[in-house]
Amino acid sequence: MANNLPPISSAYRTKLTSAIVSISVFFIVYFILILISLFMLFLLGYGAVKLISFYANYFTAVIALGMIGIGLVVFYFLIKFIFIKDNYSNRHLIEIDEKNQPELFAIINEIVAETKVQKPGKVFLSPEVNASVSYNSLFWSMFLPVKKNLTIGMGLINSTTVGELKTVLAHEFGHFSQRSMKIGGYVSQAEKIIFDTVYNNKDFENTIKNGSGHWVFQFTGFVSVGFISVFQYILKIFSDFLFKNNASLRREMEFHADAVATFVTNPKEQTSSLLRLDLSSAAFNSSFMFYTQSENKYLPENLFENQTILMKVFSERNNHPYENNLPRVDLDDLNRYNKTKIEIEDQWSFHPDTDKRIESIWKNQTKNHPENNELAKNIIRGFDEIGKALTSKYLTLYHIKNVGEIVDNNEKFLQLYNEKFPYHSIYSDFNGYYERHNPVLENLEELTNDEKPVENDLFNDKKVALIHEKVGIESDLYTLNQLVANPKVITTFKCNGRLYKTGEAKILISRFTKELETVQSEIVENDKNIFRHFYQKADENNKKTLLEKYATLAKLDSEYDIFQSAINNFIPHLQFMMVTLKVEEIRNHRANLLKNEKPFKNSIRHFIEESAYKDLLSIENRQLLKDFSDSEYIYFNNDKYIQWEVDAVFNILNEYQAILNKTYTDYKIQLIDFQVDLDKAS
Repeated sequence: MANNLPPISSAYRTKLTSAIVSISVFFIVYFILILISLFMLFLLGYGAVKLISFYANYFTAVIALGMIGIGLVVFYFLIKFIFIKDNYSNRHLIEIDEKNQPELFAIINEIVAETKVQKPGKVFLSPEVNASVSYNSLFWSMFLPVKKNLTIGMGLINSTTVGELKTVLAHEFGHFSQRSMKIGGYVSQAEKIIFDTVYNNKDFENTIKNGSGHWVFQFTGFVSVGFISVFQYILKIFSDFLFKNNASLRREMEFHADAVATFVTNPKEQTSSLLRLDLSSAAFNSSFMFYTQSENKYLPENLFENQTILMKVFSERNNHPYENNLPRVDLDDLNRYNKTKIEIEDQWSFHPDTDKRIESIWKNQTKNHPENNELAKNIIRGFDEIGKALTSKYLTLYHIKNVGEIVDNNEKFLQLYNEKFPYHSIYSDFNGYYERHNPVLENLEELTNDEKPVENDLFNDKKVALIHEKVGIESDLYTLNQLVANPKVITTFKCNGRLYKTGEAKILISRFTKELETVQSEIVENDKNIFRHFYQKADENNKKTLLEKYATLAKLDSEYDIFQSAINNFIPHLQFMMVTLKVEEIRNHRANLLKNEKPFKNSIRHFIEESAYKDLLSIENRQLLKDFSDSEYIYFNNDKYIQWEVDAVFNILNEYQAILNKTYTDYKIQLIDFQVDLDKAS
């Protein structure tokens, strides 16, 4: 059936051609490998028959079976992906139909009619903040007209209007509005073949090697694995080329699906739902994370009510206004903290950047259908009951035990959440100036003698923007240095919209370094003015306290890098415990570990006994670190790891890092809070 939907773009055609070429080459090579394996099977089978006919006894019979086994194993290796079951479970889904959800199906039917695509075979509700269209069988969909299923996340429904939900569903159906999109299924199947043969083959190889105690069959296994390794090497050659082409095609598929959605809905609702997606996902995931980290003390009755509450909390923290009972997230909010100027296209990403999608959406052709600002959850019959059922299914999916107090009160959840994950005023006071900035100053005595008046507007948007600009430049410098160190990873990149060759990265480093020095100088000058401002407000006692707090933070800051470096230097010496090695190799690594453990323990002793951190540590934390510094672990004995010692050293690393970070941050918060109190007192 013909339709009047937007045609695919020239960029899409180019990517599609590349994908078709790469997938054609892959399947030709793959078919040749299958023919080679069949030819091997024929030759080995023929040789086995000749061997038996020449001299038949037990020994030659076993050898003949081994020869045939080699051929069969290698052939099965190439086709085994067909028999691997999809581990995806529908346990967390609820199937719905037009009879019990007529309002939702009215929207689906309308989209089907406008896009001229096949109606979904089944429709499911899931807990996620997402929607997707999928085949029952990806393999058979390449050859037969298999119906597609539609899955709609309740987390998505809970955070959109009816109009916005329609744009999201239209996007999903837009993926199937062009017949040329079927090539994506072929590429996905090729990826599955490569994954199952190249990257997911260890269990198969181990089974072949160790499947029988008879020496002939063990030898057969090793020979088979040798042939398999050659075939894997050949397939792996094509994997990067195929994956990059597929990722590039899928990015264009997203743009095209957006164009279809814009055409049959409108760009305003499409962009508003897209911009809110990260916020609603964060609210849902944070709700779930609260329960997973509650140590079985609490269970949710309805995760979607929790999601709604946290959307409001997160919106208040980020100054997102509410429209139509949902937070409005603007494009400026999305890029508020991102001041980087270097752009490198992620060749492996399946989705374009959100800002690029939105820019494209507003250029798309559209019928500009009227908006529908009713909450999408209002059209779902039995929304609360379904939400509770999906919550239970979601917990089961992630093996959360059905124990603990059920939290069925919104106020109770918010109270418990804030106790578990306190949000300090450091992120809201002073216009967020200190959110990504530590006020570290030197030569404070000079500032105390300066009594000239200080401007009051020290935390305006312009000053806060300096902080984000500094972070952006530091990120860009890191990227440029990586490009200089690894010039062959990519060929081009963009800076301020202009295209550069990778070899030109070195030229930009000096420019960005000067920009960083200028911005840092402005920030330091503002920090000095801030100190003078609060110093002049304080009485004599508070002046002394303020001076001490700034001096202590500067000391903590200088020592932080030393202790962090000690952690970073020690971690690599533990990595051998995470892989399977021969006993002699383990002993060599252990000797190196014990040698490097001494300076690490000395660093911990300095941390708890002499550093500026020592008086800020709790008794429990100090004792925890002391116990490790006094320990004499050997980690490995009698050809076995001493597991509790291994666990202890990894645990102390995590605890030490957490203590270091928390102690520094807590003191920074004390300083900021003290300035807040000085402001309130004046």
